[in-house]
Amino acid sequence: SMAVVSVIYGLPALDDTRTEVVDAGNGEEEERQLEDYAGLFKLSLISGCSALILSALALVIMIRLGAALVKTALLTSVGLSLVFAVGCFVAGQIVGGVIGILSFLCGCCYARIVWSRIPFAAANLKTGLTAVNENFGLIFVAYFLVVLALGYTAVWALSMIGVYDVAGDCLVEKDDTGEDITEDEDDCERQINAGYMVLLLVSFFWTQQVIQNTIQVTVAGTIGSWWFTLNESNSCCGSAVTSSLCRATTTSFGSICFGSLIVAIIETLRVMIESARRDHDGIILCILDCCISCLQNAVEYFNKWAYIYVGLYGYSYLKAGKNVMTLFRERGWQTIITDDLISNTILLASFVAAGLTGVVGITIDAVKDDWLSGTFEDDAQTVAFLTAFIIGLVMSTIMLSVVASAANAVIVLFAEAPAEFETSHPELSGEMREAWRMAYPATCGF
Repeated sequence: SMAVVSVIYGLPALDDTRTEVVDAGNGEEEERQLEDYAGLFKLSLISGCSALILSALALVIMIRLGAALVKTALLTSVGLSLVFAVGCFVAGQIVGGVIGILSFLCGCCYARIVWSRIPFAAANLKTGLTAVNENFGLIFVAYFLVVLALGYTAVWALSMIGVYDVAGDCLVEKDDTGEDITEDEDDCERQINAGYMVLLLVSFFWTQQVIQNTIQVTVAGTIGSWWFTLNESNSCCGSAVTSSLCRATTTSFGSICFGSLIVAIIETLRVMIESARRDHDGIILCILDCCISCLQNAVEYFNKWAYIYVGLYGYSYLKAGKNVMTLFRERGWQTIITDDLISNTILLASFVAAGLTGVVGITIDAVKDDWLSGTFEDDAQTVAFLTAFIIGLVMSTIMLSVVASAANAVIVLFAEAPAEFETSHPELSGEMREAWRMAYPATCGF
């Protein structure tokens, strides 16, 4: 359906020769040039290709320097708070500067508390990346699915442009008496219909989540095979990778789609609320935004662990989530699974890739200033950066989900089957036991 919309409405919107006849007054008509969105579509394609390269580079760096990046990410997050505070003070924003200083002090306290846990996070990450490296076919699966996501992003962007062009509402200015004061339709501000916007956003976020969770389930299944049966999972594209991908796209695909839809709906609601806050901010919208954000974090946290069990054992979505949480509760590992050192490292890598993609977007706008300036005028640079940044963030998140899934699968399997790990990979098992004993002596159990 998205492809049909992109063909029917998107392709005509890219025609820079389109005109329409409008009433010029006094019974006369004139021909008017329609807006051209070809530049935005070209920028989206180039940004997508750039994001693909940057995401792949980030994944390679994570595999080679994963352990060192854990410390880097922690120190960077603390340092950024200090930079923010200094920037606010220089700009005369005292309140922002105070908030930045408080954030910096909290970051320093957090770094001090979790510093002893870095060896654990590094050992966990090393084990996961070792498994990925020995089953390098997972990287090709990630490449393929990211290219698929890039193709869908192009179709979605084309559909978005077409719907905006055909169904956009014209917002006219009104005076104090409620009368329209916009004389020409060219002078009005166009805004896409909210109903169409919701459907487009749900479609985009749902597809992104499905692709990301398909990678997660495939990685979890492969790590499980590597954990228990070494002979089946020590080659590039062995049976562990192919069988896990097959299960993820067939018998487990319903669970993937169900959990992904929940997150997509929540993400769409949050985008709409944030958009409404930019126009009419208030206490009610602020509370709604906070509630939706908390709900999104809770669902994403549940999904992160549920899909590991879906990949390992083929359980349904709800049953998988219940079983994995029961496992951690019985082991007394609630503190361990709330440690975000690895997640913060991956998040930093994703934002770096997205930021660099945003720079690519601004560069394109500077070199090809006629691509966006005619349609978006003074907002051209903002549109270029945000479009490229969002595309880069989606692409890098999907690609780096390989690393996140591997690390999460290691935690689940180490909680459930440490003896089997000791048998199949004694050296890595010894490192993890020692690191976990140092970080969590009361809960590790070794």
